Amino acid sequence: MPLLRIIDVNLNRLDESLKFIEDIIRFQLENERLLLKIRGIRRDFLVFKRSIPLIKITTARQSSKDLGRKDRFDFKGKKDVTGILLANLSRAKESSRIIEETMKATGARSSQPAKRIRFKIYDLERQLVVYQQKSFDPCLHAILDEQYLNLSNLEKTVSILQNNGATMIQLRVKIMNDRRFLRVAKRIRTAIKKPQVKFIINNRVDIALACAADGVHIGQHDLPVSDIRRIAGDSLIIGASAHNVQEARRCEKQGADYLGVGAIYRTKTKDDAEVCGLRTLKTICHQASIPVIAIGGINAANFRAVLRAGASGIAVASYLFEGNIRKKIRSLTRPRK
Repeated sequence: MPLLRIIDVNLNRLDESLKFIEDIIRFQLENERLLLKIRGIRRDFLVFKRSIPLIKITTARQSSKDLGRKDRFDFKGKKDVTGILLANLSRAKESSRIIEETMKATGARSSQPAKRIRFKIYDLERQLVVYQQKSFDPCLHAILDEQYLNLSNLEKTVSILQNNGATMIQLRVKIMNDRRFLRVAKRIRTAIKKPQVKFIINNRVDIALACAADGVHIGQHDLPVSDIRRIAGDSLIIGASAHNVQEARRCEKQGADYLGVGAIYRTKTKDDAEVCGLRTLKTICHQASIPVIAIGGINAANFRAVLRAGASGIAVASYLFEGNIRKKIRSLTRPRK
């Protein structure tokens, strides 16, 4: 009887945890691939329950006498949805393992399906963690170009950016030697205190990996997105520049996580940048299924037009760093009409 009660309570825990995980994926993450994965696990669990003496197990339940019924039994508050999601994944793993082991103790032959479910939960947990690592807000992408780097005030600059609306900070270096580049990158990585603010390295996947950046941004003449993915794995955010619809399609097909489209207007940081304009931006935004970040000559006077064209966010360099950074960034984070 006690073993049946253990199986019963863990069947309930697993059922509840899997349903909660499904709802978070469906309504919060809104990720179709992960939704199919969790629904597949729930189908396997349903098939498993049909294969065991469920009526006998349920009849053994004594919830009125359960010591765990008390209000604060095993209560531990979680700070956010991610914490609750991870807790339910842990609960699902624990429950499937307990079901598996208890089934063995009862002499039942149904422990193997429980084991298979447990390993599928392991796989799902990894995919969810990777997805969370790669989640980013494309709203305001601040580009720290080499020509605007003030190394004596670097940490202060990063602090201003992350505390006034920047959601991504990109380090763009062309001339600096590699060792110095890496030292600067590590300083920025350390200075970013908010986990939701993502750190991106321009062009150099080796520097991105060495400094534990969140991602890398590549141009049309750099390594293809697919090769970067093979080098860096699936947890690194990969952004790719696109100047026309064909390039945008190719980058997305190769697995880019976002597109940097521009130059939308003439820009000081790249004199030779070809202007593609709002029309091209609008077409790419309409066709792309990944975030599109507009770049090139964007400032407080024109950023709303860029967003109206469909951009998920804007990337800004010279406008931010020529003058008062705090005032400039706030001018780009006013309520958007």
